[in-house]
Amino acid sequence: MGAGYHGGFGNTYGKEIHKENLQKVEKKQNEQVSLSNSQKKNEVKKSRRQNLFTKKGHITVKRIAARREFFLGKSVVKIESILHKAGYETQRRPSKHSTSKAKIIVTLNPSRERNITQIQISPGSKRHGNVPYIKFSTTDYGKIKVIGASKEKYKTDNKEKAVLLYRRYGK
Repeated sequence: MGAGYHGGFGNTYGKEIHKENLQKVEKKQNEQVSLSNSQKKNEVKKSRRQNLFTKKGHITVKRIAARREFFLGKSVVKIESILHKAGYETQRRPSKHSTSKAKIIVTLNPSRERNITQIQISPGSKRHGNVPYIKFSTTDYGKIKVIGASKEKYKTDNKEKAVLLYRRYGK
Protein backbone atom coordinates (compact mmCIF):
# COMPACT_ATOMS: atom_id res chain seq x y z
CA MET A 1 0.00 0.00 0.00
CA GLY A 2 2.75 2.58 0.01
CA ALA A 3 4.41 4.19 -2.92
CA GLY A 4 3.58 3.32 -6.45
CA TYR A 5 2.02 4.63 -9.60
CA HIS A 6 -1.48 4.54 -8.18
CA GLY A 7 -1.16 7.85 -6.30
CA GLY A 8 0.03 6.34 -3.03
CA PHE A 9 0.56 8.12 0.25
CA GLY A 10 2.93 10.92 1.13
CA ASN A 11 5.56 12.06 -1.32
CA THR A 12 5.35 9.28 -3.81
CA TYR A 13 6.17 9.17 -7.46
CA GLY A 14 2.55 8.63 -8.40
CA LYS A 15 1.42 11.81 -6.65
CA GLU A 16 3.85 13.94 -8.68
CA ILE A 17 2.52 12.53 -11.95
CA HIS A 18 -1.00 13.26 -10.77
CA LYS A 19 -0.08 16.92 -10.01
CA GLU A 20 1.46 17.33 -13.46
CA ASN A 21 -1.64 15.91 -15.11
CA LEU A 22 -3.88 18.22 -13.09
CA GLN A 23 -1.76 21.22 -14.11
CA LYS A 24 -1.99 20.22 -17.78
CA VAL A 25 -5.76 19.80 -17.53
CA GLU A 26 -6.14 23.18 -15.78
CA LYS A 27 -3.96 24.85 -18.42
CA LYS A 28 -6.09 23.39 -21.23
CA GLN A 29 -9.29 24.49 -19.49
CA ASN A 30 -7.93 28.04 -19.10
CA GLU A 31 -7.01 28.11 -22.80
CA GLN A 32 -10.48 26.92 -23.72
CA VAL A 33 -12.08 29.57 -21.51
CA SER A 34 -10.00 32.35 -23.09
CA LEU A 35 -10.80 31.07 -26.57
CA SER A 36 -14.46 30.89 -25.81
CA ASN A 37 -14.40 34.46 -24.41
CA SER A 38 -12.83 35.80 -27.62
CA GLN A 39 -15.30 33.76 -29.64
CA LYS A 40 -18.12 35.22 -27.56
CA LYS A 41 -16.87 38.74 -28.31
CA ASN A 42 -16.88 37.97 -32.02
CA GLU A 43 -20.39 36.55 -31.75
CA VAL A 44 -21.57 39.70 -29.93
CA LYS A 45 -20.07 41.87 -32.69
CA LYS A 46 -21.79 39.77 -35.35
CA SER A 47 -25.11 39.87 -33.52
CA ARG A 48 -24.87 43.64 -33.12
CA ARG A 49 -24.40 44.00 -36.86
CA GLN A 50 -27.15 41.54 -37.61
CA ASN A 51 -29.61 42.92 -35.07
CA LEU A 52 -29.83 46.19 -36.94
CA PHE A 53 -31.67 44.63 -39.88
CA THR A 54 -33.78 41.52 -40.16
CA LYS A 55 -32.44 38.73 -42.38
CA LYS A 56 -34.20 40.25 -45.38
CA GLY A 57 -32.99 43.82 -44.73
CA HIS A 58 -36.01 45.28 -42.92
CA ILE A 59 -35.36 47.91 -40.24
CA THR A 60 -37.71 49.17 -37.51
CA VAL A 61 -37.88 52.26 -35.33
CA LYS A 62 -37.27 50.04 -32.30
CA ARG A 63 -34.04 48.64 -33.80
CA ILE A 64 -32.77 52.09 -34.73
CA ALA A 65 -33.65 53.45 -31.28
CA ALA A 66 -31.78 50.62 -29.60
CA ARG A 67 -28.65 51.26 -31.69
CA ARG A 68 -28.90 55.00 -32.37
CA GLU A 69 -25.28 55.79 -31.44
CA PHE A 70 -24.13 53.17 -33.95
CA PHE A 71 -24.90 55.52 -36.86
CA LEU A 72 -23.47 58.74 -35.46
CA GLY A 73 -20.00 59.59 -36.71
CA LYS A 74 -20.09 57.04 -39.54
CA SER A 75 -19.04 58.15 -43.00
CA VAL A 76 -21.28 57.94 -46.05
CA VAL A 77 -19.10 55.12 -47.38
CA LYS A 78 -19.42 53.13 -44.13
CA ILE A 79 -23.20 53.50 -43.98
CA GLU A 80 -23.43 52.55 -47.65
CA SER A 81 -21.35 49.45 -46.91
CA ILE A 82 -23.71 48.49 -44.07
CA LEU A 83 -26.66 48.84 -46.44
CA HIS A 84 -24.96 46.67 -49.07
CA LYS A 85 -24.44 43.91 -46.50
CA ALA A 86 -28.18 44.07 -45.73
CA GLY A 87 -29.03 43.53 -49.41
CA TYR A 88 -29.61 47.10 -50.57
CA GLU A 89 -28.37 48.52 -53.86
CA THR A 90 -27.49 52.19 -53.38
CA GLN A 91 -26.56 55.35 -55.19
CA ARG A 92 -25.16 58.55 -53.68
CA ARG A 93 -26.37 62.01 -54.57
CA PRO A 94 -25.89 65.50 -53.15
CA SER A 95 -28.68 67.36 -51.43
CA LYS A 96 -31.05 69.38 -53.62
CA HIS A 97 -30.66 72.41 -51.33
CA SER A 98 -27.74 74.54 -52.46
CA THR A 99 -26.59 75.50 -48.96
CA SER A 100 -26.87 72.01 -47.51
CA LYS A 101 -23.75 69.96 -46.80
CA ALA A 102 -25.82 66.78 -46.43
CA LYS A 103 -25.05 63.64 -48.39
CA ILE A 104 -27.88 61.38 -49.48
CA ILE A 105 -27.82 57.64 -50.09
CA VAL A 106 -30.77 56.52 -52.23
CA THR A 107 -31.69 52.84 -52.28
CA LEU A 108 -32.47 51.46 -55.70
CA ASN A 109 -34.25 48.28 -54.62
CA PRO A 110 -36.68 48.99 -51.79
CA SER A 111 -39.28 46.29 -51.31
CA ARG A 112 -41.58 44.94 -48.66
CA GLU A 113 -38.57 43.41 -46.90
CA ARG A 114 -36.12 46.27 -47.53
CA ASN A 115 -38.01 49.32 -46.34
CA ILE A 116 -35.34 52.07 -46.44
CA THR A 117 -35.78 54.40 -49.43
CA GLN A 118 -33.03 56.87 -48.56
CA ILE A 119 -30.66 57.98 -45.83
CA GLN A 120 -29.56 61.58 -45.40
CA ILE A 121 -26.32 62.21 -43.49
CA SER A 122 -26.02 65.81 -42.35
CA PRO A 123 -22.96 67.25 -40.59
CA GLY A 124 -25.16 69.95 -39.08
CA SER A 125 -26.52 73.32 -40.15
CA LYS A 126 -27.57 76.64 -38.65
CA ARG A 127 -31.18 75.62 -39.06
CA HIS A 128 -30.83 72.83 -36.47
CA GLY A 129 -28.15 74.36 -34.24
CA ASN A 130 -25.08 72.86 -35.96
CA VAL A 131 -26.03 69.40 -34.69
CA PRO A 132 -25.25 66.40 -36.92
CA TYR A 133 -28.03 63.95 -37.70
CA ILE A 134 -28.93 60.98 -39.87
CA LYS A 135 -32.42 60.79 -41.35
CA PHE A 136 -33.89 57.49 -42.54
CA SER A 137 -36.81 57.56 -44.94
CA THR A 138 -38.77 54.31 -44.89
CA THR A 139 -41.78 52.96 -46.73
CA ASP A 140 -43.63 51.91 -43.58
CA TYR A 141 -42.47 54.08 -40.65
CA GLY A 142 -41.99 57.40 -42.42
CA LYS A 143 -38.95 59.46 -41.44
CA ILE A 144 -36.71 58.64 -38.49
CA LYS A 145 -34.02 61.09 -37.37
CA VAL A 146 -31.07 60.06 -35.22
CA ILE A 147 -29.74 63.30 -33.75
CA GLY A 148 -26.17 63.64 -32.50
CA ALA A 149 -26.98 65.80 -29.47
CA SER A 150 -29.40 66.24 -26.62
CA LYS A 151 -32.92 67.60 -27.06
CA GLU A 152 -31.82 70.96 -25.64
CA LYS A 153 -29.09 71.49 -28.27
CA TYR A 154 -31.16 70.49 -31.30
CA LYS A 155 -33.23 73.31 -32.81
CA THR A 156 -36.57 72.32 -34.24
CA ASP A 157 -39.55 74.26 -35.54
CA ASN A 158 -41.87 71.72 -33.85
CA LYS A 159 -43.40 70.98 -37.24
CA GLU A 160 -41.18 68.00 -37.98
CA LYS A 161 -43.08 64.84 -38.76
CA ALA A 162 -40.07 62.57 -38.30
CA VAL A 163 -39.57 60.38 -35.26
CA LEU A 164 -36.75 62.13 -33.36
CA LEU A 165 -34.21 59.97 -31.53
CA TYR A 166 -31.70 61.99 -29.50
CA ARG A 167 -28.28 60.84 -28.39
CA ARG A 168 -28.62 59.05 -25.07
CA TYR A 169 -25.30 60.06 -23.59
CA GLY A 170 -25.46 63.84 -23.71
CA LYS A 171 -22.83 65.76 -25.72
